[in-house]
Amino acid sequence: MPRTVDENKDGANTSVFRTGDKVRLNISQTEIRTKLDRNFKSQLSLCALLEDIADSLPNNISRNNCLLAAQNIQPIVEAAHTFEEQYLFPLLLEDKTRQKELKPVLARLHAEHCEDESYSTEIVDALEELAADQLANIDKISYMLRGFFEGMRRHIAFEQEHLLPLLAMDHDPK
Repeated sequence: MPRTVDENKDGANTSVFRTGDKVRLNISQTEIRTKLDRNFKSQLSLCALLEDIADSLPNNISRNNCLLAAQNIQPIVEAAHTFEEQYLFPLLLEDKTRQKELKPVLARLHAEHCEDESYSTEIVDALEELAADQLANIDKISYMLRGFFEGMRRHIAFEQEHLLPLLAMDHDPK
């Protein structure tokens, strides 16, 4: 999906980002950091819930936890990824001195987002089957859950360690 920053007649960046056909107003780095922190907490809470479910297998399954996770996994993951790609990634690419270095990193993170979103669909199906007591292969769901939440934790750790420091809070225009 192409992302561009509008330029005014002098070639300077304006405060509008285009993502596909949608226009997003620029927000401050402080607001971006705050939203990212909230998204990370939501995703990590989801990971903890998925780990609890995996640890409860095969004998102590909470059907309610399975349904809760199934209902929330896609909205949480997709909202976090959309926010990063619409606000964080374009902001980081504004720094022309880092563009060459960041483009492949952000492309890799985008690919991971796509994989996580696809994988989350399979996990929803498995969690719904588990909640309905229809899942025949407990080892399969355990493996799926652990692979998903460990991958998500690694992804978040990378973003926290490598992308967040690039947000210069002291240069925030607001």
